Amino acid sequence: MIGLWAALALVLLVLVSFVPGQSSVPPLDRDEPRYTQATKQMVETGDYVRIRFQEAPRHKKPIGIHWLQAGAVALSGDGAEAPLWVYRIPSLLGAIAAVGLSIWTARAFLPLGAATVVGGLVGAMVILGVEARLAKTDAVLLATVLLMQGALARVWLDKAKGWAAPLTFWIGLALGILVKGPIAPMVAVFTVAVLMWLDDRRLFGRLRPLAGLVILAAICLPWFVAIWRATDGAFFTTALGTDFLGKAATGQEGHWAPPLTHLAFFFAVAWPMAPFAIASLAGFWKERGAALLFAAAWVIPGWIVFEATPTKLPHYTLPLLPGIALASVAVLATTTPPVLLRRLAALALGLAPVGMVAAALAAPSAVAYAVGQPLDIAAHLVTLATPIGLAAAAIGAYGGVCLWRGVPALSARVAGSAIASAAVAQMVVWGMIVPNIKPLWVSPALVAAAEEVSGCPHPRLASVGGFNEPSMIFLAGTDTMLTGPEEAVALAAAQDCVVIVSRERTTPAVREAAAAAGVTLAEPTVVEGFNISKGDPVRLTLFVRTAP
Repeated sequence: MIGLWAALALVLLVLVSFVPGQSSVPPLDRDEPRYTQATKQMVETGDYVRIRFQEAPRHKKPIGIHWLQAGAVALSGDGAEAPLWVYRIPSLLGAIAAVGLSIWTARAFLPLGAATVVGGLVGAMVILGVEARLAKTDAVLLATVLLMQGALARVWLDKAKGWAAPLTFWIGLALGILVKGPIAPMVAVFTVAVLMWLDDRRLFGRLRPLAGLVILAAICLPWFVAIWRATDGAFFTTALGTDFLGKAATGQEGHWAPPLTHLAFFFAVAWPMAPFAIASLAGFWKERGAALLFAAAWVIPGWIVFEATPTKLPHYTLPLLPGIALASVAVLATTTPPVLLRRLAALALGLAPVGMVAAALAAPSAVAYAVGQPLDIAAHLVTLATPIGLAAAAIGAYGGVCLWRGVPALSARVAGSAIASAAVAQMVVWGMIVPNIKPLWVSPALVAAAEEVSGCPHPRLASVGGFNEPSMIFLAGTDTMLTGPEEAVALAAAQDCVVIVSRERTTPAVREAAAAAGVTLAEPTVVEGFNISKGDPVRLTLFVRTAP
């Protein structure tokens, strides 16, 4: 077993690994800039009740993450012009809190050293590293779920006397509702129901439900009432009827996938925790301890729902993954995995980091080849990232070799290597490689080019031809127009500091509209890149009005 101080050092390394990329990675289409743009408009208008993206209502998720982002913006002192990293602060803090709360939750069942390993494995997961860097709901949601589940564990185990743990449960649930609607209640209802069915029928009463209803009402009702009045009930009709039930019934936005897709995702998004789950599989059937029962109640019903839901994205199961980490560590702390599972886990642990780091180091060249542009990444970063990335892969491979040879899974040589490998690899990927894959970042290049060719600090963009990525709107400004050639030319004729942005297929139509209107347009530059949200190259021509 990893010693306590070594485990704490690994957790600290994980927390540090969340930082690279926070300020250097541009907005990642499409979800992240949708959230940040909606928050930006709240700051611009002073309306902290309605959620809008430009003129369109955004009736999808509750207000919680927008209030947190707006609070970060207010503290920055930059107002609506706050840089993107400010909007990401709640996600960073949510991921940090999730690691600490994973330890706290596991501590209800395990000694501190083993509980700290649970926190390290959760924090090192690929998917949490992603969500820690994106200004959206999921890292914060995970923290609220862990607050709720840690309190529930103590009530169920009867370790908590008095009101503190039950009230903490309801506070976590209420905050989860305010951040992402039905996910936290789903986890809570399933966990409580299964525990009552299998073990303790008095559990719900010990959660102080009347006090809980008061807490839910105090935290959630004010905004729910306000948004009902502000939208005449339209928020709930769309959020529940279209967004939530739509995802439950059909694959929305091209994200349909068959059952068991989340199981396939698991081995990538939950690395390096996934190999430990593989190693502990046999123990799931043999052990009957409290940690396994609680984890089963937490994970299995929710996982079935996510697999049955047609719409699937890799981050959907994130609120369940700490339960798997808890079960895996609890099993491996008391049992030795059979040889077959140990060697399968060793292969996953040793080969995955090698493949992931190799793919990350090759990604800039692959993207440059796809768009037909020369590799645009600083040579010194390649020189630095390559040895560090190879070191991360070697550390992970070392852990896999040790596990293959029979070293205990929770030892420093195995679990410590896995956590350290993942943390270092994420620092390299997010801090050195991703920000420098220049062809991916079309919107920042576009806005910078528009400022240069217009001579204005904040030109207004009029986008023609379908390049309408939310990242462009967040970076260029709320008044960015998504329009047709005639309207774009008319705007350029009527206002100064307007830049028309046209995709290649509509460039002739812009020229024809300008000629028909008697407006002289120059074409000072072209921006090329790879649209990551659609997976295709883009070529954007910029037009500015000139004197006839």
